[in-house]
Amino acid sequence: MRTRFLPKMTHDEVCQYVERNDIIFVPFGTVEVHGTFPLDVEQTVPEALSLLMAEKVDGLVLGQLPYFFCGASPMSPGTIQMSVSKGLPYLKAIAHSLLNQGFRRQIYVSCHGPAFLTGGVLVTDFFDETKCPISYIDTINVIDFVRGKGVNMSLDDFDGLCYGAYEILDRKNELVVDPDLPTPEKRQPRAVIDNTDVFQRFAHGSGSVGFYFEEPQDHVGMTGACKTLEERDERCAKGAAKLREIVDNMEIELYVQKLRELDQEQQEKIIPRYAGILPKNKYYPNK
Repeated sequence: MRTRFLPKMTHDEVCQYVERNDIIFVPFGTVEVHGTFPLDVEQTVPEALSLLMAEKVDGLVLGQLPYFFCGASPMSPGTIQMSVSKGLPYLKAIAHSLLNQGFRRQIYVSCHGPAFLTGGVLVTDFFDETKCPISYIDTINVIDFVRGKGVNMSLDDFDGLCYGAYEILDRKNELVVDPDLPTPEKRQPRAVIDNTDVFQRFAHGSGSVGFYFEEPQDHVGMTGACKTLEERDERCAKGAAKLREIVDNMEIELYVQKLRELDQEQQEKIIPRYAGILPKNKYYPNK
């Protein structure tokens, strides 16, 4: 295919695609402080991951959706703040449009701790409203899964995924290269939230209590910029290889197959059985 990004396709290309398949990956993210990486890095990573998955299963990608709930980082003037309650209706409207366009297997993808607050509600509410199961992939869970399959992932590899995403999307010139930039110093966190685990004991860390970071570097440190082009290119190549290794071990072909099987079971067996008491499809009340 000339491109797998829906906005870059022509009308005829999309028409040809929906005649043979119905898969679209929808990466959504943030614009927020992230060390010395570009502010949209947590949109860039799921976009690259989505492209690699789409190539595996003949899917498309709808990207460029970076303005969702950031979490604790609005203390930076670069962070776009969007509440969950305001971002969710926008993403859901896109999901409804995509369903009408012929994309029944929609897979929403994030690489941001608090994104589950949006992604989880989206897929469950959308199913109640339409009876079409769409799904959500959190890169954090992806990493846990592939580790179990033997993929080596250290803490340093997360930065590597960021570099690799820019390589895969042919955007590595957006990364900062500055030989005069000082090497970031490691700082011991001082804020209460950084020196206790009591809140995360009983709920997901990003959904257990509201707070803001004390300093910009409290969100993943101050890494990202490279000293030389050679350093950047080496980091990008290594990160891209790691991203491809991750996708190779995700079993994404099985994932989209099971999404179709789930849909068929719901439509043919479960929904007809309980049609009298299930929430009505607000768009097609007779279903």
